Amino acid sequence: MVESDTSKLPKEELANLKNYASGLLKTVREPLLVLTVNQNVVAYNANFEKKFKISEKEEGVSVFNFNQKQLDTAEFREILKELQNGEKSISDRIVALHFSENTKKKFSVNASLLSLPATNPLILINFKRLKSIGRLSRQEKVFNRIVDNILSNAPAAICILRGPEHTFEVANENYLKLIGNRNIIGKTVKEALPEVGNQGFIDLLDTVYSTGEPYIGNELAINLQDKKGEFKNSFLNFVYEPTRNKKGKIDGVFVHAIDVTEQVLARKKIEENEDRLKEVIDAVPAIIWITNDQGESTFLNKNWYSYTGQKVEAAKVFGWLETIHPEDYDGAKTSFLEAQKERKPYSSTFRLQSAKGDYRWVMDKGSPRFDANGEYEGMIGTVIDVHDEKIKENLVREKEHRMQGIVKEATVATAIYTGIDMNIELANDAMLKLWGKDTSVIGKRLAQALPELDGQPFLELLRNVYRTGETYWGKEDKVDLLIDGEMQTGFYNFTYKPLRDKNGEIYGILNMAIDVTESVKSKMLLKESEFHFRQMADLMPGMVSKTDARGNDIYFNKNWLDFTGQASENLKKIGWVEFIHPDEKQTYLEAWENCLDTGCDLEMQLRLKNKEGKYIWHLSRCEAVKEDDGSIKMWIAANTEIDKIKEEEKRKEEFLKMVSHELKTPVTSIKGYVQLLLSLLKKQGEAEASNLPLKPSLERINHQVSRLTRLISEILDLSRIRENQLELKKEEFNLNELVAETIQDINYTNTQHKIDLESEVQAMVVADRDRIGQVIINLIINAIKYSPGSLNINVKIVKKASDKIKVIIKDYGIGISTENHKKIFKRFYRVGVKSEETYSGFGIGLYLANEIMERHNGEIEVKSKLGEGSEFSFILDAAQITS
Repeated sequence: MVESDTSKLPKEELANLKNYASGLLKTVREPLLVLTVNQNVVAYNANFEKKFKISEKEEGVSVFNFNQKQLDTAEFREILKELQNGEKSISDRIVALHFSENTKKKFSVNASLLSLPATNPLILINFKRLKSIGRLSRQEKVFNRIVDNILSNAPAAICILRGPEHTFEVANENYLKLIGNRNIIGKTVKEALPEVGNQGFIDLLDTVYSTGEPYIGNELAINLQDKKGEFKNSFLNFVYEPTRNKKGKIDGVFVHAIDVTEQVLARKKIEENEDRLKEVIDAVPAIIWITNDQGESTFLNKNWYSYTGQKVEAAKVFGWLETIHPEDYDGAKTSFLEAQKERKPYSSTFRLQSAKGDYRWVMDKGSPRFDANGEYEGMIGTVIDVHDEKIKENLVREKEHRMQGIVKEATVATAIYTGIDMNIELANDAMLKLWGKDTSVIGKRLAQALPELDGQPFLELLRNVYRTGETYWGKEDKVDLLIDGEMQTGFYNFTYKPLRDKNGEIYGILNMAIDVTESVKSKMLLKESEFHFRQMADLMPGMVSKTDARGNDIYFNKNWLDFTGQASENLKKIGWVEFIHPDEKQTYLEAWENCLDTGCDLEMQLRLKNKEGKYIWHLSRCEAVKEDDGSIKMWIAANTEIDKIKEEEKRKEEFLKMVSHELKTPVTSIKGYVQLLLSLLKKQGEAEASNLPLKPSLERINHQVSRLTRLISEILDLSRIRENQLELKKEEFNLNELVAETIQDINYTNTQHKIDLESEVQAMVVADRDRIGQVIINLIINAIKYSPGSLNINVKIVKKASDKIKVIIKDYGIGISTENHKKIFKRFYRVGVKSEETYSGFGIGLYLANEIMERHNGEIEVKSKLGEGSEFSFILDAAQITS
């Protein structure tokens, strides 16, 4: 507690405090002392000065130093401390003060904190002299002592009310606590406890006061205000007993009250809980039972009766035992009676007869019940159907037995170690073979069974797994084992997995291992092969490179580095695609993306820029290297210089173009004259020229001229395609009619083969009629050319989809091997045959047909096997398809 003086206060504030204090002192007659909140004396009135014998004026000093420390007592300090801690007022506090060395006087002290505007609060202390104990008679002293003792130690709330207004005269600590420690002495009930005015208690007091008849209330509810001003419901057992004066006249009411709120609320809670418990017991999906202290059944919820089908009367006392399976009866009964006798929890599993008559496994659990005094009341328990779990448990046990057998027979090396010492509890034949040991090692410590592991990391790895519970995965780890007396090195993929018991504690480790020695050695060989590959690639004349599965460059041979003038790492960063000529770059990238998505091979002619900045023609080939499962492992690409070949092709094309133009005019003239002669011969009649083979000769000449004309047209078309000048003149026409007309024209010049036409649908298409006719002619002529041993050609028109039409040309000739299916559509490519005379041609017909179909957004398909004939077909968008 801080003791200070008022000299530290501003003069203006000190003056204000003294003015307020002076005003208060003039109106109060009883001894009154005024202090600051710092416990310094501000002022005191004349009565105080007289009662406390103030010899000289003292203001501004600490109250504990005031008047020779007269007020420096523990009781007075406690009053001021309570005010400092927030107490607004203190009433009737007894304080003994010093008046001489041997004299103490007792005062009843009332103190309060007075808040003032614009300045610090003041502490007002009123002193009322108590009658000296020494002046009381011996009888009064004894009586007062007894009353004080009763009021202080009584467990009840006690007060005495005086007069018809029921004014509080006495109230013990329990009563004050009950009403929130309010200042009630000298106040009426209506003034002190206004909230009880409409609760009937004042009426009861009036009745007791007027009639003299006591009133006893049991568990009556009362709503009282606490210190915070909040209302609180309480329940009281109380007595209103009238008191009488010496003349026997009623002069007050003695109140004796006991707060039974906790008991009432607890009882109500119990009653509510009991009601709810009964509802819950019948609602829970389990059987609940209760017995008395003799073990006799006193309650079974409705689930028991619905589950067993037993009647209520039959289940009473020990009747419930009759539903237990005969084989389990004695054990279940004994377990229950022992637990009942020893008053301890118990658990028992047995088969119980259901309402359907069959027996199902159940678990019966019970616990003893005791009342508040610790007296045994009986047992309470539950019965839960565990039939399915019991069956599963039996299955699990059987499975565990089988599992051990499976582990022993498993081809994967498997072992189980227990304890931190890694005792070998189980090792199957595969593991024993891997170790090079026999069954004698089972039961030994791993370090003892395999001493060669000393110096290798595996024993420490096992102990770490045992300590941490973290599984260890070994991948291609090297292990040295003593097998057949010889140290051998192997490589293994293995796991160390912790084994836990039902409490989650680690008790052992499961070890499974796979021998990957051959695989590791293969990888080593592969690395060696990779080294040789790089050496070979650097010696190759072409430019060889490798990419990963997604096309990222990972290797370039020396020729690539020499060609570009770039270092290997820099070329990987740039990428060789940056060296492709702009005219071919986009086409290549699109084709490359398609290959990455589909895994197809890529072949393309393109120009690459060398270190001098010159573009050189190359044939670029790229092929995927695949795993056994078909997934792409990497891509290998080769770029071969074909600049000279391209120049030769260009000269060849220019020559053919020149020849075709030079030949076209005379051939056209020859064809015209032949057709003229044939028409004249027809008019004159065959009889006149019968002696001369004019007609057959002219027809053969016409046939050969037609072939030559078609060849010249193809050569010209080849040049147009090369120069991107092949024009399409689209029109709408009937595809069926075009196919029929084309077959008719071919039959006119080729009478040996039989060409059959089958039309499943009629189709109108929008396309270049002559170019589509050219495709049909090429496909049918090829079918005839490559079918020397078969004279049948089948042509079929079918519906491919709702808006597509398909024309199929099938022959039964020599067929085409699978590796040539894509190559036959390249320029100048001809399938290798035994006789060049039989299968003559330049190898441009299918190339032209494929180009024409691509320009129509169509496609050509081929199905063929060597020696089994071929089926070529082309697909077009249809403007209309009818049946």
